[in-house]
Amino acid sequence: MRTLKYLALVLWLTATAHAAEVPSDKTAGVGVVLGVDGQHIVVRRILPDSPAAAQKSIHVGDKILAVAQEREAPVQLQGVKLAQAVPLLRGAFGTTVRLTIVPAGEDDSQARVVSFVRGELKAVAGWGDGVLLTNGMKAPDIEMVWLLNGRLERLSNHAGKIIVLEFWATWCGPCQPKMAELQRYADKYRDWNGKVVLIAANVEDSADAATTDLKRNGWNETHNVWVGADAIKAYHVDAIPTAYVIDRHGRIVAANPVNLPEIVKGQLERPAPEGKSQ
Repeated sequence: MRTLKYLALVLWLTATAHAAEVPSDKTAGVGVVLGVDGQHIVVRRILPDSPAAAQKSIHVGDKILAVAQEREAPVQLQGVKLAQAVPLLRGAFGTTVRLTIVPAGEDDSQARVVSFVRGELKAVAGWGDGVLLTNGMKAPDIEMVWLLNGRLERLSNHAGKIIVLEFWATWCGPCQPKMAELQRYADKYRDWNGKVVLIAANVEDSADAATTDLKRNGWNETHNVWVGADAIKAYHVDAIPTAYVIDRHGRIVAANPVNLPEIVKGQLERPAPEGKSQ
């Protein structure tokens, strides 16, 4: 089964003449959302109002075969994980990155090289580094906006319960089946009621799109919230969907678990903290 994840990478296309405006050691990049399709890195989305969108030399569905820095030899991306490709695309402001691209629907014989001058990374500044929290670590007490009523709350509001924390977005294709699956858990695992909270944390710039999407899909079995860049960074999220399971003591017990229900079941079998009997 192919695993798909979306990662926001802003490959900001700017003129070299502007390079002096930003320190050369400032992280910069280009502006597309990437994904993995089989053995290939592909373009899943072009960020609106970005130079990448205006320049029109890279398109949704394009396959990226290789990445080269300045005049260095290209690094082949076939079989490379998304997390490994990220450092190749990011770099200092004003430096050049060359992408070997195959247009969507074409074979590799139609490959072409497109050069970008990296510019200031604004969108990626809101993402984490991808080094996910490990088992036993204290779960960061992030601030969240409850989409039901717009009120601010904290993760600690759910202390004493097992927490499933799922980061998602409306534009993330692989997030949709994950969200749909979470909705089914309430009916499928009735013994979770009152003991487990399923938090769906939307990571978009605005909560409006999430609210609309949730209503359209009837996704009301999860505790739906919106989170900002601080929460995304606190949990080191650089790609979505990303999920954590947090125990009743507020510690991480799993990151992106394949067998999430089994992880939760194992936690339910453990004694609840004193004063939090359920």
